[in-house]
Amino acid sequence: MLTLPYAALKELFTAERIEFVWRRSPGNEQDASVTLVESIKIEPFSMFISDGTLWSMGAFSYSQSTLPPESTAGRYCSFAHSIAAFQSEHPTHFISTSPFSYRPEAAPIFERAIAEARAGGEYAGSVCLYDDREHAPIRIGHDVWVGQHTLLKKGIYIGDGAVVAAGAVVTGDVAPFTVVAGVPAKPIRQRFSDKIIARIMELRWWDYKFTDFHDLDHTEPQKFLDGLAEKLASGLIHPFTPEPVTLPGIRDHLQHLASRV
Repeated sequence: MLTLPYAALKELFTAERIEFVWRRSPGNEQDASVTLVESIKIEPFSMFISDGTLWSMGAFSYSQSTLPPESTAGRYCSFAHSIAAFQSEHPTHFISTSPFSYRPEAAPIFERAIAEARAGGEYAGSVCLYDDREHAPIRIGHDVWVGQHTLLKKGIYIGDGAVVAAGAVVTGDVAPFTVVAGVPAKPIRQRFSDKIIARIMELRWWDYKFTDFHDLDHTEPQKFLDGLAEKLASGLIHPFTPEPVTLPGIRDHLQHLASRV
């Protein structure tokens, strides 16, 4: 995990057409710090409205919420306000769900009690092994819409084209092009027929800039796909393959800034 002043990244982000709005104080981004993981990959034309946390995200995606830094999201995703992720999980199969047995550092009360017991020669306990999935990444495909006030379990996968309704609590994977809603979230319907879904997955429209198919009818999926297939067959459009911003690129940028001082 790495934390940097946004002021040091502003020039790079501007050049790469990556938008960052500091939710705490919009317009004062120069005072913000941003946090990211070493594996981060951010494509151009992406937008973060967050508390300073950044995650891997594809082109033409935007988020009005802060996702965990380990998260990954594809292209053309839309994230509404007030989306949150589960915090660490607790073991329901242990004698207690309390973290004293597997993660006593979670609260100073446990560590203090252990220190006092050890000082009195009354404690020889060890920490149990348990994966609380605190850093399990949330993986999100392309063209995913997540509504307001949703809660996402860490480690889940939300497939291409899926829709998560506002207020849903998502505790498991979401299949591609499926609309889910409720607590816990359950499938409501598919967005399209199996035939159209198969055609979308074949053509992968999100591999292209939306400006390449501005003249196609977006309201009629079948007509859109037929038109896209024609464009591809004629060689009129080509995949959009920009270099993402990565940690090595960020380090090169910081070195360049330092050399200018």
